[in-house]
Amino acid sequence: MQPSPNSTLLAPPEHIPHKPGRSLDKGSPLRVALIGVSGFAQVHFTMISNAMESSRLKLLAATVINQEEEAEKCSLIGSMGGKLYQDYRQMLQELDGQIDLCFIPTGIHLHTPMTIAALRAGANVFVEKPAAATIQEVNAMQETERRSNQFVAVGYQTMYASETLWMKEAIINGKIGKIKSIKCRGLWPRFDSYYTRNNWAGRLRVGQDWMLDSPFNNAIGHQLNMICFLAGKELSKSAEIANIQAELYRARSIESADTACMRISTNDDISLYFYATHSSSGILNPEITVIGESGEVHWTFQKATLRTANDEVHEINCEQPASLRQQIIPRLAERINNSNAFICGLDIAKAQTLCVNGAHESSSIHEIPAQYIEKINTDGEIKTIVKELDATIQTAFRKEKLFSELGVPWAQSGKLIDLSDYKHFPTFREI
Repeated sequence: MQPSPNSTLLAPPEHIPHKPGRSLDKGSPLRVALIGVSGFAQVHFTMISNAMESSRLKLLAATVINQEEEAEKCSLIGSMGGKLYQDYRQMLQELDGQIDLCFIPTGIHLHTPMTIAALRAGANVFVEKPAAATIQEVNAMQETERRSNQFVAVGYQTMYASETLWMKEAIINGKIGKIKSIKCRGLWPRFDSYYTRNNWAGRLRVGQDWMLDSPFNNAIGHQLNMICFLAGKELSKSAEIANIQAELYRARSIESADTACMRISTNDDISLYFYATHSSSGILNPEITVIGESGEVHWTFQKATLRTANDEVHEINCEQPASLRQQIIPRLAERINNSNAFICGLDIAKAQTLCVNGAHESSSIHEIPAQYIEKINTDGEIKTIVKELDATIQTAFRKEKLFSELGVPWAQSGKLIDLSDYKHFPTFREI
């Protein structure tokens, strides 16, 4: 494998000048910068714009490489007092030491170089999920974070929901007994145009940089992160991952997988099962079930339910995405003033990246034979579905099995991969 053009950023310097971060006085606006406004970055742009209306922050600058295409947003940024840049490195260099928080809602392969550059410029970072494509990149980000006086928060918004810590507290306090397994399933069909929306969708690499885009490293990556977190034995930590066996499949002409199943084991002998696809017929929003020896926890987008050993049932309504996004900036501002304030940091998000790397080590991406695939034209959009996949995932979820263990004709078993001391992707083979 040729070295990545960003590989020099994976080795933090021996010394990063200490740049004391300022504490935010009550009522003092958060000074922020933004890298990107297009695509999913629109969510961050809106979040920042809404916060500015209540004077909670001040937008110092934004990097927009396609300013002609985003003329309206650029005009709005100017009206907010923000300076426009076409190169994030120039922005960070000119504003060195002035930024409290840098938002990085960019492609996965750009998270590491941009995060490290922002940390070196004295900024705290809110980077979109996942933290990075590879474990060595997360390690480099963590090392730079340790050497700086800043933090990195990762954009898994469900981690900032009150129900997530409510469930975690119930689990670690033994409300459902010793945990036997945690499982997640999500059926989110996508039109084929989903994979043409940018230059990295469905890609394993962009140039020489790893991307590893997939349902479990993007749209449903939130829930893979959540099950790793819920399995952690401490309130603010994810589980330590011991090993993984995965099966990766594609029904389309893409590089990466659009369908996957995994069995993950933790150092505490908890089995995590994960099933995700963009090639189902129907829609089933992600759901999580935690099974204990004397009870269980069930989570959906709408409700979290706890059933205890004596059959007591407790329920809370889940916070919705729009509400969660409104909470993120205040949470990050609180963390600037209080290092104990909870965020989804790199130490939590790292477990998801480790599972993604392990999944690709475990399994090649197998093409599902054409006889099991159906193409449906819906108002000019092509929807690719795998026949009987919905039922297969339902059965696998219920029985806690991988597809190959159910005798699915196109399924192929993956290798069991030890992740207990895993430090570099890829370890065993080129993808």
